[in-house]
Amino acid sequence: MEPVALTEELVSFDTVSSRSNAPCLARVADLLEPLGARITLQRKPGDDRQVNLLARFGPDGDGGLCFAGHSDTVPWDGSMRSTTAAERDGRRMYGRGTCDMKGAIAAMLCAAEAVDRTRLRKPLHLAFTFEEEIGCHGAKLLETTIPLAVDHCLIGEPTGLRPVTVHKGYVTAVCDLQGTPCHSSDPDQGASALHAAVRAVDALLALGPRWKAQADPSLGLTPPYTTINIGMLSAGTARNVVPETASFCIETRPMPGVDADALVAEVRSAVADAVAGIAGVEFALSHIDKDAPFHTADDAPLAAWLVEQTGSATATVPFYTEAQIFNRMGARTVVCGPGEIAQAHRVDEWVELDALEAAAQLYRAAIEEFCT
Repeated sequence: MEPVALTEELVSFDTVSSRSNAPCLARVADLLEPLGARITLQRKPGDDRQVNLLARFGPDGDGGLCFAGHSDTVPWDGSMRSTTAAERDGRRMYGRGTCDMKGAIAAMLCAAEAVDRTRLRKPLHLAFTFEEEIGCHGAKLLETTIPLAVDHCLIGEPTGLRPVTVHKGYVTAVCDLQGTPCHSSDPDQGASALHAAVRAVDALLALGPRWKAQADPSLGLTPPYTTINIGMLSAGTARNVVPETASFCIETRPMPGVDADALVAEVRSAVADAVAGIAGVEFALSHIDKDAPFHTADDAPLAAWLVEQTGSATATVPFYTEAQIFNRMGARTVVCGPGEIAQAHRVDEWVELDALEAAAQLYRAAIEEFCT
């Protein structure tokens, strides 16, 4: 296997989160089986189109190293340069998933092939998941059903091959408001859900300055405080009808150390206080997702080793990954992969060929360090 050509092949599978990743991971299984991997394909309950792939080399027992990554991508269309037809241009490759993160998966597969697997004293695991881009659903299924008992986990999200040990969490909810409609010529006969929603949004955004005052620059995050955003709002049916319903999406990115349940309680309290001033309107929070912040100590063995190997100090990233899920399974996780996040999720997603080759070499060295 060779990382550049293998990245091209993996990109050719359309694995947008809403579509099946099974054919792609079936191909990965075909590549791993001749190497002696013990493979488990775990299907999402109620949706056979979505699959986790677990592969194991080396002795039985706990410990060892896990390479992890997600197989799904964000959407694309034919007008983009970033599609399933990978395109080389000089020392770059363009295509959906080249950077985020099929290039890293290809490098991991190449590393597993390149080492002498008969010398493994500790297990080497590969864990490739589904639906990371829309909620880390594959990794969460692993955690609750067949958690991996490993010492170290390396996730190949794009970090410029810098070891990342900290990122914020991701807590979201939908606020639905119910009022009473009436003709707009006499609005006092109804109760405007939209009016209540506007008040609630103002109250929630007022939490921002309070959280900003609790900033902690010591972790190196930008910005160094918990943030809040209201990304979407919908309400009403016509301009001359007092809106019966309204709905908006709440997104927060909590700092490490912030309790997600306490954060949701603070959001709920702010909405309740705002809505209480408008008679006849009720609200409910739904679709609450709580993804905890990620933090691995800089002196964790994998982090310290990656600092030595790459010459880069530990860093932070502004985006969310599956890292804390693997930490909850017992690993000490570091995020370190080829490409930069600024190259991903765009109409011309790309990765440097040199970065793919460097990642394969780094991952091979990690296997030799922690498994042999």
